[in-house]
Amino acid sequence: MDFVNFFAQYLRSNITEISFSVTAVTIMIAGPHFTSFIKRFTRSYNWFLRYCCYVFLCTVVISFLAKVLFQGLKHWFGQQAGTSLILWVAGVYLGLALLAKQQKEI
Repeated sequence: MDFVNFFAQYLRSNITEISFSVTAVTIMIAGPHFTSFIKRFTRSYNWFLRYCCYVFLCTVVISFLAKVLFQGLKHWFGQQAGTSLILWVAGVYLGLALLAKQQKEI
């Protein structure tokens, strides 16, 4: 049980980095879906306005979602107890790996 407590304490001291990496991987996996949606949304505009909207919407939407996801994960992981923190972190990383494999990112 000492190993579980030690590992949970190690994860707890690195929650910021864990939340950041989960957010980065999630944005990497979901990024193409966001950009294709924004392309379809701005298709009817002329090329300059489409380009400006595309850059603005990608910047705003992806940065807003990244901020919300990062802060939510950091808060949520911080509330988990020792064993559940280990299981949730492992489950989130495995889930992201399965999504990346399904989309042929890895």
